[in-house]
Amino acid sequence: MKLIHFLKSKTFFANLAVAIVLLALLFWGFNSWLFSYTRHDKNIEVPSLYRLSTPEAEQMLGDLELEFNVLDSSEYDPEFPKGAIIGQYPDSGSSVKPGRLILLTINPLQAKKIELPQLLEKSKRRAIYDLVSKGFKVGEIEYVPDIGKDVVVNVKIDGEFVKGNSAYEKGTEVTLVLGAGLGNQKVRVPYLKRLTLEEAEAKLLQYSLNKGAISYDEDITDTAAALVFDQNPSASLLPFLFQGEQVDIWLTNDYTKLPIDTLEYLKFQTLDSLANALSDTAIVDTPH
Repeated sequence: MKLIHFLKSKTFFANLAVAIVLLALLFWGFNSWLFSYTRHDKNIEVPSLYRLSTPEAEQMLGDLELEFNVLDSSEYDPEFPKGAIIGQYPDSGSSVKPGRLILLTINPLQAKKIELPQLLEKSKRRAIYDLVSKGFKVGEIEYVPDIGKDVVVNVKIDGEFVKGNSAYEKGTEVTLVLGAGLGNQKVRVPYLKRLTLEEAEAKLLQYSLNKGAISYDEDITDTAAALVFDQNPSASLLPFLFQGEQVDIWLTNDYTKLPIDTLEYLKFQTLDSLANALSDTAIVDTPH
């Protein structure tokens, strides 16, 4: 009876009101502290730091109230300057809070050197495979009189003859000097339209041809995504150029300039497929 009487008393209701006010104040204070601590109302867009030096990134991140930590990279990327940022986490465009730690991957200051593979007396196809798999770039192909057709008779780097077992930086461009065989050999010109520059270069190498002048549209925005819209000489069904000759290429980002010649495209694609099939069944490359 006393408990029921107390619960109905003014004292109980007064104490209950005080307790509710205290709990509300405590909840408001904790929520305000948490809001301030996490800066819930402030978000920062992570900037793109690629290709920047560490001091440049430090300045940019400092202005945005962001922290950073540098991670070394054991893999040298020749497409970036030495010491430049080649990776970041979170990536650019991400939304983070002030004080967030941004992890940066730095291109090594010293490129790792790799040994040039033994290429002499190997077939063109095998030599290209060995160079690319090791991290080298295949430059121009030169032909000299030699009985071994499309067989490596010499190797050049920066115009100088080199031998295997020498070490060079990853991405070094290598010129292959191949035998022209008995007499002057002509090859047909491949169809390069709608290919990227990298794809076009690889296609020319298959036909023992070199890239000539490379021209881009004046208003081009992304060279890596550009596609070939014209070439000189044009693609041919019959042997037309001597091995080692050049093909000029024009590239664009304006896809309305790409030729609408589906039948011609399919014709050359079919011809390439047949040539590759015959080559694969007739030639077996063996490593030396």
